[in-house]
Amino acid sequence: MKITGTVRVIGILTALVFACQTGVTMAADKTKKTRKSKPAVAVTKASGGIQSTKAKAAESPGLTKGANCNQQGPKVKKVVPDEGKTGEKVTITGDRFGKPGCVSMVSFGPGSPAKFTHVDDKTLTAVVPDGKKGLEILTVTGAVGEDSKPFLRK
Repeated sequence: MKITGTVRVIGILTALVFACQTGVTMAADKTKKTRKSKPAVAVTKASGGIQSTKAKAAESPGLTKGANCNQQGPKVKKVVPDEGKTGEKVTITGDRFGKPGCVSMVSFGPGSPAKFTHVDDKTLTAVVPDGKKGLEILTVTGAVGEDSKPFLRK
């Protein structure tokens, strides 16, 4: 009977995470559609007129915010181990973590940010922070979006 209750709780939490991720994705898509920036312009003495300073990312990567980060959010595939105590290290593998600085946060439930190391585009390591014992949602937040997996804090 106890196992059935635990499975039911995990199922409910998984459904909630999916619903939250869907809402965040829909909100991000809506923001992209409604937010349009106008190109900057500068007056140049040589031509005596107005010249656009808008540039293609390939020509001037410094003008594009997040040029080194992926255009899609991170994808968490696996957390090893998927349970642990405060202070223990976990390895998070996945896709689209980007370069260092593209992942802004790793958290073990709401209000529990963790210290983490960005190893490469597919690997992060994190230290389980203080918090209550039980099932938590480990979330990786990137420059564009986030992804989560369940984690059992012992």
